[in-house]
Amino acid sequence: MKNKKILIAVAAAVCLIAGIAVWYVLPRTFLKTDVSEIASVTVFDGMTGVGFDITDAEEINTVAESIKNTKAKKDGFSLGKMGYGFRLSFYDKDGKKSEELTVNSDSLIRKDPFFYSCSGLCYDYLSELEDKYSQS
Repeated sequence: MKNKKILIAVAAAVCLIAGIAVWYVLPRTFLKTDVSEIASVTVFDGMTGVGFDITDAEEINTVAESIKNTKAKKDGFSLGKMGYGFRLSFYDKDGKKSEELTVNSDSLIRKDPFFYSCSGLCYDYLSELEDKYSQS
């Protein structure tokens, strides 16, 4: 009877570890909000200290679709790490924040407690928008 309980405990532990491993390696997408419901995006550049708001529908669509269409995989823990690229906050038409994340490069998203690796993010486009809005 004691051996049966030990066997069940070991099997449960193996299943739990396997489940966590599968969860960790599965790709993730961001922005659960429908792109058409996003009214503005607040952007803050963690390297320059410049912040700006994106309200143009075409620019919002470019940024949101870039993030929404990328599949990202966990690439380590971000807790305790300092510094970042662009922190993005997405707001709906009522002014309610729907999601927040950080784009550190064209291949790295930070959404605590993890970094996520991917490809084809809008990092360079955000840099262009920062130049555009800081000159206005």
